[in-house]
Amino acid sequence: MDNLAKRLKHAREQAGLSQAALAKLISSGQSTIGSIENGRNQGSGKLLQIARALRVRPEWLETGRGEMHEDDRSPSNVVPASIGDRRIPLLNYIQAGFFTDAGQNFTMEDVEYLLTDLDLSERAFALQIKGDSMLPDFREGDRIIVDCEVMPRPGDFVVAKNSEQEATFKKYRLLRIDEAGKEVFELVPLNEDYPSMNSEQHHIQIIGTMIEHRKYYRRS
Repeated sequence: MDNLAKRLKHAREQAGLSQAALAKLISSGQSTIGSIENGRNQGSGKLLQIARALRVRPEWLETGRGEMHEDDRSPSNVVPASIGDRRIPLLNYIQAGFFTDAGQNFTMEDVEYLLTDLDLSERAFALQIKGDSMLPDFREGDRIIVDCEVMPRPGDFVVAKNSEQEATFKKYRLLRIDEAGKEVFELVPLNEDYPSMNSEQHHIQIIGTMIEHRKYYRRS
């Protein structure tokens, strides 16, 4: 097959999936799959996820070279994993800052969702990492799943809200318990080029604790 659009459509139809069903498997919108099959989009950043969802070789999908499927007789050290059917809203940093406020459910059509098999509360959400303050462990574009009903322990990674109502993602370090029984803590970046934030010096409200970290590996 001479182009990506035809290869994707062929693989999708062979898998018995609609565009919407495939989009759900990769936590994206149907328009993403449609734009690739129409030749308007080359699928940058999504082809590996699509190939895995369709169980085809990524090189074949991207370039047309080689076999469509791996040889079933070849030894393998992987087994299919359950994606799960629980939808977690993927919020931006502003939305995450307001997430704990009453009435903020973010069920609009333009919100993207991640699928998970984790047993999470109804107050769980996902966030895409931006910036480099949490390097080397968390890179820009990685995604995390956060549960607002999980209280952080020292060393956990948390999402917190600052005085500008914008979320920030940092490591939680408990400093002490004050006379009123309130936790005094720091939010610590992993990148030493960035400063820590002390709860006695900054207005910080913990939103939730990271439950899952999804890394995305890209070719340069």
